This record gives sequence, structure tokens and C-alpha cells, in this order.
Amino acid sequence: MAEESFSGSSWIKGAKYDTETQVMQVYIGDKGEVYESVGVDGDTWTGFKNASSKGKYFNRFIKGQYSSSDL
Repeated sequence: MAEESFSGSSWIKGAKYDTETQVMQVYIGDKGEVYESVGVDGDTWTGFKNASSKGKYFNRFIKGQYSSSDL
């Protein structure tokens, strides 16, 4: 099942998470860049959704912590 989150961040425009595959996609900037992370657990996704600063949470707990690629 896919879940989505949208933020008021200046550079993270939104995100999508698939609970079955544990794949998280973060939509960055106005050019439609997508940063995909594989193996993201549900607690990390929940933390991201609830974070007051999506950008800070992403940089601290997601970026570089999981297998990822830019799409």
C-alpha cells in the first residue's frame, strides 16, 4: 500500500512510501527530481511524516542511510 506526504519544506515538495516494498520516494525541488530509498522501515517513514522539518529529518535519518538512487 502506498502512502503520501506533502510538506511545507522549501526543497522537499512531497514523498511517497510503499509499505510492502519499503521504497520511499522523495520529490525535491521545482524540477521534479526524485530521490528513491530502498529498505526504509515504517518507523522512519512515520518519523519523516511527523517531522517539523522534513529536510532536516531526511538529511539526518534517510539520506545516506539506505540504498538509494536519483530518478
